[in-house]
Amino acid sequence: MKSVGKNDAELVASYIIGDEFALERLVMRHSKSVFNLIFSKVHNEELSNDILQEVWIKFIRISKANGYKEKGKFSGWIHRVARNAVMDHFRKQKRSKVISIDDCRHSILGITDETLNFEEETLQNQWYSDMKIAVEQLPPDQQEVIELRMTSGLSFKEIAEETGVGINTALGRMRYALMNLRKIMKIDLY
Repeated sequence: MKSVGKNDAELVASYIIGDEFALERLVMRHSKSVFNLIFSKVHNEELSNDILQEVWIKFIRISKANGYKEKGKFSGWIHRVARNAVMDHFRKQKRSKVISIDDCRHSILGITDETLNFEEETLQNQWYSDMKIAVEQLPPDQQEVIELRMTSGLSFKEIAEETGVGINTALGRMRYALMNLRKIMKIDLY
């Protein structure tokens, strides 16, 4: 069965009837953006890969049980599954008081990136915190385009498809989001 050149819906349908190459194409097509979304939330490469694997296993189970129904764009669906998997991870972590040795060492020593000194790391962490707060003040449609573009790495065409709007609307939302972020964070570019 030929799976190259098919859209996501066709690949899913092919996979359900037994075309394993269709799954491979879906994984190759979407794993990078899904990984970026997960990593933006958990900030740990190994954990992000584990959650990514869980996301694809969930897709396999759902599709093999004929539970996947095409209700829009596959990319939107797989990103929602990833967001839910990240939330599940944090819920489990809240219930569990077990802390890995690496996490403990990093917390005590303040190590997250060996290339940054303590002052640079502190400034970077403060900037990320301030940016997160600023993004949360944006309207939901602008928050969504920021997340899809910056953390998932989607193109504006993909953002338009995932959100169900035209590409010009997606571009406009990004433009307004950036203008609003500059105002919120009081960044003067001139």
